[in-house]
Amino acid sequence: MKAGRFFAALFLCILALPLNARGAREREKVEPQNAEYVLLITALDVSSLSASQRVLGPILQRELVRDLARIHHRLRSGEEISRYEEMAWIAAVRDTAAKLAAKREERDTLLYQSLPRWKYRKELRRIDKEIPALEEACNKAEVERPFIEGRPLFKISPVNIAGDGSSGQKGEVSFPPPPEPGGEEAFLRSQDVDAFLMGKVRFLYGRVYTEFRVVTRGASFWYEDSTIFSQEDLNAAADEIKSRFMAALAGSEPARLVLRAEPEKAQIRVNGRMVENGGEVEVPPGPVNITVSADEYREETIEAELEGGDKEEYSIALRPLTMEKVGVNLPGPNSSVYMGARYAGGNRPPPREPLTNGTTAPKGTAAVAVGAAVMMDTAAKTLKTRESPEKQGPFEVRIPAGEYRYVRLETEDGLTGEVIIRGAARDGGEPRIVTMKPRKLPGKDDKPVEVKRRKFYGAYGRFWIALPAAFLLNGIAMSYINTYNTTGSPGILETAQTLSYVSQGAWVVTGVFLAESLLRMGIYIHTASKESVPLWK
Repeated sequence: MKAGRFFAALFLCILALPLNARGAREREKVEPQNAEYVLLITALDVSSLSASQRVLGPILQRELVRDLARIHHRLRSGEEISRYEEMAWIAAVRDTAAKLAAKREERDTLLYQSLPRWKYRKELRRIDKEIPALEEACNKAEVERPFIEGRPLFKISPVNIAGDGSSGQKGEVSFPPPPEPGGEEAFLRSQDVDAFLMGKVRFLYGRVYTEFRVVTRGASFWYEDSTIFSQEDLNAAADEIKSRFMAALAGSEPARLVLRAEPEKAQIRVNGRMVENGGEVEVPPGPVNITVSADEYREETIEAELEGGDKEEYSIALRPLTMEKVGVNLPGPNSSVYMGARYAGGNRPPPREPLTNGTTAPKGTAAVAVGAAVMMDTAAKTLKTRESPEKQGPFEVRIPAGEYRYVRLETEDGLTGEVIIRGAARDGGEPRIVTMKPRKLPGKDDKPVEVKRRKFYGAYGRFWIALPAAFLLNGIAMSYINTYNTTGSPGILETAQTLSYVSQGAWVVTGVFLAESLLRMGIYIHTASKESVPLWK
């Protein structure tokens, strides 16, 4: 008997497990409220500054937007969570009570609407079914406490990033003025933000004095800060102010990164911001993207998740790429070679510096006091050697194997040569030589390809108008000819001959338009091909 009870209890527990798991899953699906923390930066008060000094306000505003936008999330304190929970609970109770009161008022007014008896009963039954559900929702709102997100995503108000559109200019950044004392809560609701930052900049005894305050919902203020600095320390002071705000708004200490990369010339970016190789950098808690790149090395990317107060060290050694040396023939003196948009070199003459007799020579020429004539002769020989294309070999560029690079050549006459080169893995041997044909590129108002395309479409359109017209006239002429052959009427013969001549002319015009279309198409293809950048493998 006892064994039977034990197995029965075990069976009931097994049945209850899926129900408990389902309830747990349903609880997990509850979406937290206030999943975002939105900050608005208002216009800084610079009214006490002179007109030339008021530029400090916009500079600090934009610096704050740029750096505070790097914060990923905010870690809410227990006090802040309780405040948001209280506000959300009051709002939920108020909304459900308002809906219940409105439904009861709707029931009371049914008697005064002069409805037919059948419709009155129908509406009364509908309302009587809805009222208990609203009463239950109201009781539930009074008992249950809302679930508030403890790590909301941090965002800058769209007004500070894309503008509010009030000026009619798309994408304009706006910094609205702060509210008057006492209007903070209404301002926060109207802007639909969780907090706003306000500040004042003024001069105090020749130094810059700043006061900042962050006002948040449900509190008169949440964070205050002030600093005084000299005008020469503006950049350092701005970095210090932003660092304090980032720590306060993130709700925790910043994380720290020490990044060391090889080679030393490598560029390191943390969340898109350039940092020093080997130095320590502070970042807001959250996901961090580290990108290390260098010329002739393979780029490396590291994704990390950092908490406040963490200190991480990374050593990144970039792997060198297999490079191919490619020679670019220079068409003459003062030629420049570009890799993409970056100047790679060429055979421009070196910068000149004054000589003792008022003439100029290449910068760095040994200006010993051995007489102006000797120095001028030395400078002239140096320039002749550097500028002479006969003395210059091909300019060498390096292309990663298997990758494409855009190479541009500019001459002293303003001509441009372009080519896309694909690097190849070569084992020794002579380097490949590229010879470009510099030409004058069309200006921004010159559109040769578009002009040729319009002319081709015009000729093509004329051909398709003439072709059906020729078929139509040919059909009419053939009908008259067949009628004459059948009847032998002299009047029809004259008309048939006239229509035959007109049909032949229509076919000639159609042929001309076809020839023009083919010619225009060839010119269009040639022009489009000429404007394209050649690919060199």
